[in-house]
Order: sequence, then C-alpha cells, then structure tokens
Amino acid sequence: MMIELHLLIFEDDLTLNFYPITLTRPAFDLMLGTKTLLDAILDEIKPEHYSLLVSEYLSPITSRRHPNADVNPKQIEGDVVFINSLLRLDTQGLKKLLMKDSHFVAFSNNNLAIAKVGSKLAKEVLVPPSSMAKTFSNKFKGYADEFKLDDSSLIRYPWHLIELNPEAIISQTSNFKGVSDIGKNSIVLGSNSRLIIEEGVEVDGPVFFDTRDGPIHIGSKAKILPFSRIKGPTHIGKNSTILSAIVEESTVGDFVKIGGQVDRSIFANYSNKAHEGFIGHSYIGEWVNIGALTTNSDLKNTYGTVKMMIRGERVDSGKIKVGSFIADNVKTSIGTFIYTGKKIGVASQIHGYVTEDVPSFTIYAKSLGHRLFEVNLNSAIESQKRMMERRGIEQTKEDADLLRKIFAMSQEERYKAGVVKGEFSF
Repeated sequence: MMIELHLLIFEDDLTLNFYPITLTRPAFDLMLGTKTLLDAILDEIKPEHYSLLVSEYLSPITSRRHPNADVNPKQIEGDVVFINSLLRLDTQGLKKLLMKDSHFVAFSNNNLAIAKVGSKLAKEVLVPPSSMAKTFSNKFKGYADEFKLDDSSLIRYPWHLIELNPEAIISQTSNFKGVSDIGKNSIVLGSNSRLIIEEGVEVDGPVFFDTRDGPIHIGSKAKILPFSRIKGPTHIGKNSTILSAIVEESTVGDFVKIGGQVDRSIFANYSNKAHEGFIGHSYIGEWVNIGALTTNSDLKNTYGTVKMMIRGERVDSGKIKVGSFIADNVKTSIGTFIYTGKKIGVASQIHGYVTEDVPSFTIYAKSLGHRLFEVNLNSAIESQKRMMERRGIEQTKEDADLLRKIFAMSQEERYKAGVVKGEFSF
C-alpha cells in the first residue's frame, strides 16, 4: 500500500524490554525474518516520506545508518502517521486503519501502536527524550476516534522475535524469485520451488535442503560448504558462509559465518560462529564472535517455562524453549556454556559457565574462579576496529562514540553486579 502522508516510526519504552540488544540500535533495527523491522514497515507501507524518532544518544549512529531518513525531526508539516517500531504488520485491521482519511489513535495495552494526527500534536511530541518516556503514549489520549488493539499487536519481549521469525521468513519470501539449481550432489527434501537461491551463490555439495516446513532463501554470493543441512523456513543473507553446519528455521544475516548447529535463532550481520557448538532459540547481535564449542541451553531440565529478568523484574516467558540474547561486540571463549534465558551485554567477554545475566563491558569468568572485571573502554573500541578491518569496513567516529556512551550508561549496572576495575588475566 502507498501512504502519501508523512510516516514517523518511533520507539517507546518497550525498547527497554529488549536491552541489551537494543542498547546499540533503535528497536526498528532489530532483525526479523529476512530484514529489519524498519525495512519491513517501509516495504509494506511504501511511504513518500518518513522520519525516525529515537533516543538522543542513538541519533548520530541512526543518521549514519539511515542517510535517507530525517532522524529526530524538529518539526513536520501536515498530517503525520505515527507507527510503533515494534508493531506487528500482520495485526488484524491494520490496513483498514492506515487507509482512514480522518485522524485516529490506536493503543495496544497502554502503548501507542499507530496514530494519524495533525501537525500541532506531532510538534508537541517531537522531543527526542520523550520517545522512550512512559508519558509518550499519554499525549495521544483523548481522541474521539480511539481504537484498542490486542496486546499481541506489538512485539513486547525478546523471545517474541524468536517465536515470530519462522512465519516472518515465510511471509517475506512469498514473492522472492531465484533459481533452485543445486548441482548433482545435493538433495532437496520437499518442493524445489521453495528453495530460492540468488545470483552468485556457491553450493558445494553434497548439501541437504529440507523445504517441507518452509522456504529456504539464500542471498547473493553466499557459500554453502559440503555436508551442510539447512531446514526451512530459513534465510541466509548475502556473502554469508555455512561451514558444513546444521541450520534449522533460522535467520542468518549478511556477512555471517556459521558452523556447528543453529536452531530457531537470529544472527545479525557480521557475526561469526565458525566452529562446532550449539546456538538455539537465541538472538545474536552484530560483530559478535562465538568461540569454538560455545553452546547455549534453550531448555530447562524441568521442561518448565523460562523466566528472564526484564527491567529488573523476573518475567515468565510462557515458553519452554528460550535461549540467549547476546548484544553487539560480545566475544565468547572456547568451551563457553550459557544457561537458559541469559542476556550478555555489549562488548562483554565471557568464559566458562554463564549462569546469570552479564552486564555490558564485563569480563565474566566466575566458574573459573575469577571476579568480574570491567572491559577497558579503549580496548573494546580497538577490538571493534580490528574486527571491522577484517571485513574491509572502516570504524567510524559514530561507532566509537556509541561504545563510549554505552560504557557510561552501563556503569551503574556493573557496579550493582560487583564488577571491579583492573587488569584481568588467567
């Protein structure tokens, strides 16, 4: 559909539920299916103009990542359509709302989901810090034409990304076109038409493709090495490499290396899991390196539902299988084991058994008899620079400044966890 009005995609306080994976990016830059939440919104609505409303500290990096968008605009003329970045596009009645000529607001629980308002109200809420404040949605209340949407209309918790990912892949690839020529040595179990291979893909058979439960999409110039098994629905991004691995019902972003086994997980761009080990029901951020034999648990011994700490409170996911949520620039050492439902903060380094959430910029090796040490900020910035250089990418000022800001923002979290300053060594 085409929206001729100005579209403004915002993040509210729900983004806090996704910390630490949203510390380095707005919620709309999280991946779901074959693309980010933002790209999915833009592809569905096709607006003539759009702006992005984010927390002020994310404004510089967001402007660099989205040069065609107006980030944190000071004013907008005319009617504006506000869309929550975590809005599910399959929400019942959404298309009908978007086509309304008159002004309206629609809430999911107490969170604004979507609204069409005049420029006067739009100007009142275009103060960046308010985009995450609890009072943000209150400014839209009082409209005569107010709608209530189901709680499920918004993606509220990190495990919802994992739950929704297979169906998102199926939906987003429904119109994809490619070839399904896999050579003589590979096998497709299911329909060949559901295997979508883009230009320049190398399939070095034998490789086993299973499309019975959903499509498999392989982006341009990806490489699939011998003895890999890929089960749909799965998306493998451009220039990524599957290293004789098992990948089931997962999203693998661009420029990612995958070895071992990956099940029902999302790997954002530029991360590595090149060796044996298992990652299941997890979200892995960008520029993460998963060491050899690193494995996470996604199932409790009791087969009970997994509970996670969200904003300082223990929240029952209602799900039996929930894995790990690993933020950008994390490094795991060889033989790391991560317990069920744990979160690893930005630029942390983890060793041994991880039985609790790890703050950002923390060296975690409790099971090996060590205290928690703070990662040196300059070392973290230099490590990011080196990893980027290995992929032919230059670290920008915005990249380094973002790490500095998050380091300062996460100091209290480290203090409460007992992280100490000093030089760590084995």
